[in-house]
Amino acid sequence: MIEIARFADVYEAEIAASRLRADGYDVVLGGAEHVKTNPLVLQALGGVNLSAPNSQAAAARTLLESLRSGAERLEDVDPVIANPARKAGPLALLAAIGLGFLVGA
Repeated sequence: MIEIARFADVYEAEIAASRLRADGYDVVLGGAEHVKTNPLVLQALGGVNLSAPNSQAAAARTLLESLRSGAERLEDVDPVIANPARKAGPLALLAAIGLGFLVGA
């Protein structure tokens, strides 16, 4: 087993490991369970390491680096446009007038 990456966040390491496992890599996380049990151990362990078998290490490292650079990032083709300001209806105006009377009283 060769270490292919080290993470300062255990959940980021879990996501990376899951993604690599989905592609058929036999990766192992080192220290993840210790960090989940006691987060203060993260600094002492130097982070959570992700290791792969010697035969898969180079390909797994390449895939991980491409994912980190945004190779599979999804572009938003239909951005949400903010609704224009709505005009106050008659009920809103009556409520505002009523609140004005209550505050002024």
